[in-house]
Amino acid sequence: MKYIPLIRLLVGRELTLRYKRSIIGIGWTLLNPMLTSFVLWIVFSYIFGSKLPGDQQYAPYLFAGILLNNFFSQGMLASAESIASNGAIFTKIYIPPQVFAISSAFASFINFLIGLIPLTLVVYISGTNLSWTFPLTLLIAFLMILLVSGLGLILSITFIRFDDTRNVVNVSLLMLLYLTPVFYPLSALSPRLQQLIGLNPMTSFLDCFRWAFSTNETATWGDWFYISIVSAAVFYLGVYIFKKYWARTVTML
Repeated sequence: MKYIPLIRLLVGRELTLRYKRSIIGIGWTLLNPMLTSFVLWIVFSYIFGSKLPGDQQYAPYLFAGILLNNFFSQGMLASAESIASNGAIFTKIYIPPQVFAISSAFASFINFLIGLIPLTLVVYISGTNLSWTFPLTLLIAFLMILLVSGLGLILSITFIRFDDTRNVVNVSLLMLLYLTPVFYPLSALSPRLQQLIGLNPMTSFLDCFRWAFSTNETATWGDWFYISIVSAAVFYLGVYIFKKYWARTVTML
């Protein structure tokens, strides 16, 4: 609890530095997913839009996928980089380095919240409404913070020790994008591929998010249980690995 003011300060610094030299500034948080969604909507709407089951709308389906995927990928990379980029601080004063990773995850959470504004517009333009369950989006975001922070702590160790890790992670995130139903529905895949994609935690995250925000997907209790267990497990694993290897890693900064 005593580090909450520091986390608040670091979150503000993270957002300020990220958009300091940008004319649009934090407006990119709105424009980035909107422009990406628009391009993908033009490319894939006629391919996958008709394959969505029931009354699902493709535009909010796609936008929600991109928004949550950006939260995951950008947040994880920012958390991992935050410790290495602040290495000089740890040799001068004592600050738990985990605070930097968690602060970066919270900064990505702020970006995610801002991105919900255009998503809301897309939902209403598509002829649907927000669901009465949309407050559950905050629970989903909290679980995503745990997941992003845990992975960020693990990756921060490897980023410092092995420079090639960044390239491997970037390629892995690109592969993960195609293994996550961001712009295509699971119903468009074969039963075997559906089982494979279903093992990806991001699939359950998206199911829960799309359902909670605008009932534009179906989420099961199994999805909620899966993302809760995975997020908590990854966070505690990240804390454990970081504590175990940090003493030997900090000397490399």
